[in-house]
Amino acid sequence: MQQQHERVMAEKAIAIDQFIEKYFAQMNLPEGSAIQELKRSMHYSATNGGKRFRPVLSLLVADLLNSNPERVMPFAVAVEMIHTYSLIHDDLPCMDNDDLRRGSPTNHKVFGEDFALLAGDALLTEAFLLIAEGYSGQGALAVQLTRLLSEAAGIRGMVGGQAIDLRAGLKTFTNDELTHLHSLKTGALIRVAVEGAALIAEAQPNEVLALRNFGSGLGLAFQIADDILDHGEKDQDVRSFTGILGMEDTKSLLREISQKALQELHLVSKEAPMLEHLISYNQSRQV
Repeated sequence: MQQQHERVMAEKAIAIDQFIEKYFAQMNLPEGSAIQELKRSMHYSATNGGKRFRPVLSLLVADLLNSNPERVMPFAVAVEMIHTYSLIHDDLPCMDNDDLRRGSPTNHKVFGEDFALLAGDALLTEAFLLIAEGYSGQGALAVQLTRLLSEAAGIRGMVGGQAIDLRAGLKTFTNDELTHLHSLKTGALIRVAVEGAALIAEAQPNEVLALRNFGSGLGLAFQIADDILDHGEKDQDVRSFTGILGMEDTKSLLREISQKALQELHLVSKEAPMLEHLISYNQSRQV
């Protein structure tokens, strides 16, 4: 069964890759060699591997709600574009100063810091163009998706969480502070990948709320599992769940958060094997 679940996720990731390749091939851009160089920089990071977790999550929600995944695809890829831009900027010397991303040179190592910065900027804005064009016939939906994604990506979400992290220095966070940080920095885009797909699939308001809560729980559970896996690495315990709570209490917290996410999911459907698989897979990552 696990192999079947992994195959489904791999197939969806391939469909997302194909959409991204087609999108870049058909981009209508101004003339100029600099524009083409910037496009290459964007494309380099947008197609540099990864499991496509966030957009795959959107497509799985579409399946759960019996919605055509093609309707969700523009939004799913918009979320992935924003995630990609964040990785480009995170790798810059002024941030994490990383030389490699997924085994390949980071964007600024290939295209320079200036074009890496611009590539991130361009991917961020392209995400909203993709939503505007993908849902042009559904004005109210396009507005809803733009609002949700703006909140999740900006100062109210991912960027706000990054700001908290940058200014924290060597501060040891409390459990509540760390939960707040990760709900913004990493959890917001995971949550919106679920919530936006639910809106596109025309879920009922109570279903949208339950799936939003599921996405929030799933995002936090993934961060907790990461902390368990990374325990003991340099600077990891300064602000990690294992550093604050200890290993056993962190594992207990992971089980608790995962169970709550599962309960929210079951408010929508008692049978959601693919999304249930994500929860169980994440818990097994600690072993």
